[in-house]
Amino acid sequence: MLRKNPLTSWACTPVQPSVDRTAYVDETAVIIGAVTIGPRAIVCPYAVLRADEGFPIVIGEACNIQDGVIVHALKGSGVEVGPRVSLAHGAIVHGPCTIGSGTFVGFRAVLLRTNIGSYCFIGHGAVVLGVDIPDGLYVPPGTLLTKQADVEKLLPVPEELRAFAEEVVEVNLELAKGYRGLRP
Repeated sequence: MLRKNPLTSWACTPVQPSVDRTAYVDETAVIIGAVTIGPRAIVCPYAVLRADEGFPIVIGEACNIQDGVIVHALKGSGVEVGPRVSLAHGAIVHGPCTIGSGTFVGFRAVLLRTNIGSYCFIGHGAVVLGVDIPDGLYVPPGTLLTKQADVEKLLPVPEELRAFAEEVVEVNLELAKGYRGLRP
């Protein structure tokens, strides 16, 4: 479902989401307000992208927003997701937040007030709050990361996880194309 944001004292103009014609959005997904979905992206069943507080969410080219993902742009903040990013099942991304290209965010991971570099791998169930993670780093599953000093202890993404992240993008590109082909 695509719909405009409600009018509020801080969001005086309703904005309709913008979805590139080559993207696929499942009919059960909810996309509200100033959301831009880039080329060849896929938004899977029951994902929710809420820019209803008047601040933007940008989903880059060839991203996959998997089942049950929640992305919310809090009043005064936005969310920017770079190209070829995977937000896996049940992940929560809450603005302000930026995610660099090629990054994988695992099942039920939570990101808030954070900047994630390119080609990072955020493990399943990790919670990342208020820190900046440079390019190419690995946050293990279940990690609670709230101090910038702890970011310095992170290791590079292992090659097998980098390859897995790339495979997830490629699989979802093909799924998006297939689903687009099913449109009447």
